[in-house]
Amino acid sequence: MRYPFRALPAATGGQLTPRPVIDIALEGLLAAPMACLLDTGALRTRMSAELAPLAGIELDGTMTEEFFVAGLRTVGRFARVNLTVTDGKEEFSWDAPVWFCEPWPHPFGLAGLEGFLQHFLVTIRAYDGYLDIEPQT
Repeated sequence: MRYPFRALPAATGGQLTPRPVIDIALEGLLAAPMACLLDTGALRTRMSAELAPLAGIELDGTMTEEFFVAGLRTVGRFARVNLTVTDGKEEFSWDAPVWFCEPWPHPFGLAGLEGFLQHFLVTIRAYDGYLDIEPQT
């Protein structure tokens, strides 16, 4: 599956910078996939905690983790969920650990090693402005 890079705001704001982004659909929200920045340096896959109740995911009593992302202190709550990606022709779904974070001011999630990268062969063609993912079963 091939995905062209998409413009996201730079860390300093201002000019939009094309980056490796993939839409990932969360169980219960298949019609509204969330843009996720591919983050090869991130151990975890993280999304906004606001998505959990919309998808019917219960976070009360789950394991928590405090961390910093882009200089912001936040708390993630763990849940195992079903995620789906599609390129319009193919579709792939898998069970994944996701950390739902509060606060989460970013308009995108982070697709890290656990939950995303470990399920795919990923080829990043930054020069050409796209990435390919191939599900590994």
